[in-house]
Amino acid sequence: MRERENLKAARNKEAGHMDRDERAMQDALNREVREKQERLERERQQREREEEEREQRRREVEREREEKEREQRRLEKERERIRQMERERERARQAVERATREARERAAAEARARAERAAVEKAATEARERAERAAVQRAQAEARERAAAEARERAERAAAEARERTAATKAEAEARLRAERAAAERAAAEARERAAASARASQQKNDDDLESFFMGSRASSAPRPRANSSDPLFDGQNKGGPEVSSSMRKASSAANIVDDLSSIFGAAASSSGVFQEVDGETEERRRARLERHQRTQERAAKALAEKNHRDLQVQREQAERHRIAETLDVEIKRWAAGKEGNLRALLSTLQYVLWPECGWQPVSLTDLITAAAVKKVYRKATLCIHPDKVQQKGANLQQKYVAEKVFDLLKSAIKEWHMMLALASKACE
Repeated sequence: MRERENLKAARNKEAGHMDRDERAMQDALNREVREKQERLERERQQREREEEEREQRRREVEREREEKEREQRRLEKERERIRQMERERERARQAVERATREARERAAAEARARAERAAVEKAATEARERAERAAVQRAQAEARERAAAEARERAERAAAEARERTAATKAEAEARLRAERAAAERAAAEARERAAASARASQQKNDDDLESFFMGSRASSAPRPRANSSDPLFDGQNKGGPEVSSSMRKASSAANIVDDLSSIFGAAASSSGVFQEVDGETEERRRARLERHQRTQERAAKALAEKNHRDLQVQREQAERHRIAETLDVEIKRWAAGKEGNLRALLSTLQYVLWPECGWQPVSLTDLITAAAVKKVYRKATLCIHPDKVQQKGANLQQKYVAEKVFDLLKSAIKEWHMMLALASKACE
């Protein structure tokens, strides 16, 4: 029994040792597995970091490549713009050469056409003569003579009638051309006289306005009359507004275009525009004269284009001014309603009609009690919205129109205010 128990205890002990060995082996295997997993995880993280670094380097390389491509595109656009400018200059030069070549070709073609017409007429004449000779040979002598005589008479009558009609048509055309030239000269002279009268009237008006502005502090019994108030042209200009001035400018532009070109380019503007060949002229002198002729023609064309552009710009401004007037007149009338002649009310509400960028600071009625304060604020307002000042500040057409209308209303109000001051001073005396 003791041996069996000892044997059993030995077996149990061996089994415990075996379990401990197995557990130790399992722990070792688990540690190896964990270490292997940790190593794999570290390798994976290392690979990921390397991948991220490679991706970042790749992005940087792509960014640099994109920047280089943008720079290349910009340089390419710049080169393309330069090439475009060169092509335009080349096209302009080719156009000048083509125009010169076409003029020469037209002259040569006209000469050839005249020569061909002369040759055709000569051949037709010879053919008619041969036909007539054949008819004369076939027909009897008497009939041949009568037919020839009748044909000659009819031809002479037709030629005489054609010469008479040509002479009458030419005389009528010359008379009509002389009449048109005389009418154009008369219209130009009248337009110049009207423009000079308008300029004198405007100068007198500006002088009177400035004098009334700077002498406004002196009280007078009655407003100063204008020296040229009875001028019908000045009255028509003040009443008609832009329409009269626009029509005057158009008439002056249409009548003076030949005079302007003649005054700028001398006799070149009145020439026919075709280069005249001179017999016995050297090639160098001819080339120099041709270049001078081309330069003169180019300057004349450029001046005419600029003049047309200016006239078109003026017409567009007048049309835009009319369009603006249709919308702004209502607002200005609404602002000035009930305040006509009331200088204090107009000055205290200027901020409601002026644009924000004009620089006007609002003034209340409490700041316009004394006459000195009213004069001071009026002077500030006129300096702020004077048409010349607004023009210098680069205002648009709408702002200039508002400034002109408000300036006129303030001028009328300051005149009535001076009259009231004069009446009050007389009453006090």
